Amino acid sequence: TLSGGTRQKVSAALAFMFNAQVLILDEPTAGLDPLSSEILKDKISKENKNGKLILITSHILSELDDLISHIIYMQEGKIRLHKNIDELKKESGQEKLSKAISTLMMPQ
Repeated sequence: TLSGGTRQKVSAALAFMFNAQVLILDEPTAGLDPLSSEILKDKISKENKNGKLILITSHILSELDDLISHIIYMQEGKIRLHKNIDELKKESGQEKLSKAISTLMMPQ
């Protein structure tokens, strides 16, 4: 009976509740309002700085720009790209994650 955004908030709260060293978050900001999304992203960053491994799946790459250090890009079930974000940006000449991936994945 909860709305999608409220279900997402409850799921996020549960993920962080048990102090696990590895967190797997699937589309963590989906359905969240802008304020809740920023609060969650701040929490993810804090936990990462505390040494936790956080795996995030997302189709919305702009949500990940400030959160991730490495990327595995999959297409049709196959790994197409696995890089450190700094290497990806340097190699592509792009600062935004979606542009960097698009630049490298574009057929030559």
